[in-house]
Amino acid sequence: MMACRYAILVLLLGLLSEPLLADGGIVRASTVSGSWRLTMFSSPTPLRAGPVDLSVLLQDVATDQPVLGATVNLMLRHPDSEPLLVEATRASATNRLLYAALLELPHAGTWTIDVLAVKGDLEGRLQAGLEAGPPLPRLLSLWTWLAIPGIVLIVFVLNQWLIRTRHDSPDPEPGPGPGSS
Repeated sequence: MMACRYAILVLLLGLLSEPLLADGGIVRASTVSGSWRLTMFSSPTPLRAGPVDLSVLLQDVATDQPVLGATVNLMLRHPDSEPLLVEATRASATNRLLYAALLELPHAGTWTIDVLAVKGDLEGRLQAGLEAGPPLPRLLSLWTWLAIPGIVLIVFVLNQWLIRTRHDSPDPEPGPGPGSS
């Protein structure tokens, strides 16, 4: 009976959680520039106007080892907006092998992203086009928070139902005890 409760709780928590994307999102572009491989990731998926996480992985082409200690700048251009220039840092990244920038995309549409990575006299460049959809409606973006009271209510009702069914079940009739003939 306890296993059933735990299974229901895990199922409900799984329904509330957001999908987990490894390494900061999905790969949007990858290229070799000089002695480096630059790979750009983005999150959320699908990409939408609003809060966006852009991450860059720098790797040495010869060894595939991550390049740490570089300066990584991103320039985002859109026909209806002023260019956005942001620095991607390892401090902003969840995965410390990545350089990440958290920013706000003001418009939907096609964005051109130029990545410039510099370390000493080495540099690498990457250019990619990203299509950003319209932002989610406010209510839809908050659905997980709005669902929490309903889920708590369902868990409470389920708990009370399980307690009542346990107490309402008839006691088994006593059978012949030891020593009775």
